[in-house]
Amino acid sequence: MLTLGTLDLTAGLRYVYKERQSTYSAVQPGSAVFAALGAPGVSLLGAVDTNGQTFRASANYDAFLPRFNALYRITPDINVYATISKGRRAPVLNLTAARSPAGPVGNLTRVDAETVWNYEGGIKVSVGGFTGSLGVFYQDYKNFQTSRITRADSTGPNGNLIPAGTIVPDNASQATNFGVEVEGGYRLSPALRLFANYAYIDAKIGKPAVGGSLDFVGSRFRLTPEHSASGGVEFNAELVNGIGVFLTPSATYQSRIFFEVPNDPAISQNGYVLVNLRGGVTFADGRYEISGFARNLLDRNYLIDAGNTGGAFGTPTFIAGEPQLYGIELAARF
Repeated sequence: MLTLGTLDLTAGLRYVYKERQSTYSAVQPGSAVFAALGAPGVSLLGAVDTNGQTFRASANYDAFLPRFNALYRITPDINVYATISKGRRAPVLNLTAARSPAGPVGNLTRVDAETVWNYEGGIKVSVGGFTGSLGVFYQDYKNFQTSRITRADSTGPNGNLIPAGTIVPDNASQATNFGVEVEGGYRLSPALRLFANYAYIDAKIGKPAVGGSLDFVGSRFRLTPEHSASGGVEFNAELVNGIGVFLTPSATYQSRIFFEVPNDPAISQNGYVLVNLRGGVTFADGRYEISGFARNLLDRNYLIDAGNTGGAFGTPTFIAGEPQLYGIELAARF
């Protein structure tokens, strides 16, 4: 580390070594339905029976990943920072089986290594009763690894059959992620504090891989809202003889999210707000606590996931978020 007054510069190099191994074996007897249609030996799910064999594939990967950090202390209470770093996800070995005149053979599809350059900068402040930070980041992906669920029987890159409903890894090529995050808190009194945060994230897939599908282009990352925010009030007061009370009402918001890539508007969740409340009493200087909570106070209906394998067959699976929930908790600290 080189220190020049209030400026700290740091450089590092990380070495990553990975060993990956995939195995595949399947018992998929021929379907009587397909046999009657003139396709004996074809399983109902379309997968290839490995005839008792287990196919294996392995590979070793390594990489050097640099990082650079800068921290400038404007004052003891105000700092600015910047970072540049590289990340990497090793290639995927997707192993299945394929039919051949000699019987089932291993069928390996290799998804290229994903790399990302991350750039971030921001400021952190703590002045008087206010604490807060502002951060801006940009991530540039190459060979962005994702997965998709096949909607119909298709042919893979090696000529193998990929049945409908199969989750397969894929290379969506170039993607970017730009974001801004702001958070802050202000203490109005020793017992009362306000807090809030907001994030804007524009995470999208860009140019397709060479010879790849155009379906990914323009899709947002799954489970990534463009806008999200939260805020609330913290009240924490000490009464007498080690007895205290606390109350924290809060609310969170997130804009529309998609559950699949490529994005499907029918498999998404519109923006929603959740209101929560927590409060209670402490005794013996915080050693014992009786508290109550209410989550999703407005009983908002929302989804935390959707689609999944069932979506490939026209019957997507929907996973609901937590409904309105009340509870009481007792705690003791020793």
